[in-house]
Amino acid sequence: MRFSTSLALLLALSATAFADPDPAHEAQRQAATKAYDVGNWQGVIDATTPIITANEKDNIALHLRGSAKIELAIIMGDAVMIREGITDARTAISVATTPEFNYYLPYLYGMTNLTRIEDQSSHAQVAVGIADQLLPQAGITAEQKSNVYYQRALAKAAMKQTDAAVADFNSALAANPKHIASYMAMADLYTETKRNDEAIQAYSAAIKAFPEEPLVYNNLGMLYQNLKRYNEAVRAFTAALQKNPKYDIALTNRGYTWLQGGRPAEAEKDFAAALQLNPNQPAVQSLLGTSRLVQGKWQDAARDFDLIIQKTPEDVAAHVDAGFARYFGKDYAGAILEFNKVVQMDSTARFINPWRVWTLIRSGRKAEATGIAQSSRARKENERDWIDWVILFNMGDIPAEELAARVDKSTPEIETAQMCEARYFIAEQQLAQGKNQDAASNYEQALKTNKRELSAWRGASYALRRFQ
Repeated sequence: MRFSTSLALLLALSATAFADPDPAHEAQRQAATKAYDVGNWQGVIDATTPIITANEKDNIALHLRGSAKIELAIIMGDAVMIREGITDARTAISVATTPEFNYYLPYLYGMTNLTRIEDQSSHAQVAVGIADQLLPQAGITAEQKSNVYYQRALAKAAMKQTDAAVADFNSALAANPKHIASYMAMADLYTETKRNDEAIQAYSAAIKAFPEEPLVYNNLGMLYQNLKRYNEAVRAFTAALQKNPKYDIALTNRGYTWLQGGRPAEAEKDFAAALQLNPNQPAVQSLLGTSRLVQGKWQDAARDFDLIIQKTPEDVAAHVDAGFARYFGKDYAGAILEFNKVVQMDSTARFINPWRVWTLIRSGRKAEATGIAQSSRARKENERDWIDWVILFNMGDIPAEELAARVDKSTPEIETAQMCEARYFIAEQQLAQGKNQDAASNYEQALKTNKRELSAWRGASYALRRFQ
């Protein structure tokens, strides 16, 4: 009953003739449309708001602004903004002189995503109910029918009705075999629900329907990447690039796959190429630095991280990466500058303190390290965590045997990670004491943990000159 009433109200509202003699408003509408086409949602909102302020029944401006607010709200996870977009969409429907079928689509989409943001299925249920009443409408075209089935499928997916959603995606494709969004959303739904074989089949069907569309190959590659099927992922990304050699997203994704698969030289080439196509990508710049760092090119890596810092000085992760690059290159003065900036910018970044302590000690600045270690020394034994124990070991307060004994064995993953760090710092202390053979043995033990994502593991690879 609730669904029927909502749709009946929308259809029953009297349509007001739309006429706007102001040529400036038409220019603003065109600007808004262009902004929408390139995904500049805030630009759409900025262009349409003055029009709506002047004429609150401008259905075109309302439709554009509502759609843009919904898209932007989804990115931001903003329930208030998505509700504003839904209101605009409903108003656009009510004031249009003649029924505009497509005006319902952002409304349905907004209600579905409100369910995702607020985790309340009632919003998606409204969308399903309205779609149920739109589908039998007289005069509905095949394209319109496919769009409504697609929106209803998204709503059902938001309510965790996977099989019902898949049925609607297939109905959308039956109405319009070229409805690419249904192919992609169905594959995404299978991926989300861990039905990976069916996801691969869905992508294969999409490739058959759109053999020249690089996005399909790219998304298939992402699935293979997540499944750690790196060779197949590389082939999929390469196919995407064959369709569009300037597809920088596929270059980045292939580069990341190379990096995960232990081939950083190939990754470096792809990240560099992606940055040539689109230079303003801090995340890709960081990946480029990482690909160079694991090859032993610490100076090149440091320059990459410095470039990020120049553009976004507040990026804590970039300071962390820049510090470790310098540490691995034995530029301890440069490393401690970056590590200190990290704690200045983020007081909760305690993970960096064992490295700060050891960097200062290696630099002959133990008095400064003592200041950092003071809080760990002051804690009672039962209050100390792993960070405290590593700091105390680096300060020489506890022996290597005790550090190893303090490793948390609650899960294999935690135990392996902490043992990697323990072996690394034990090796570092042994090396400083001239016990080169013992140090080499502990560096080897750190590498055997295979915790490649850890700075301790990378530090051991630098100490032994074992680069990927």
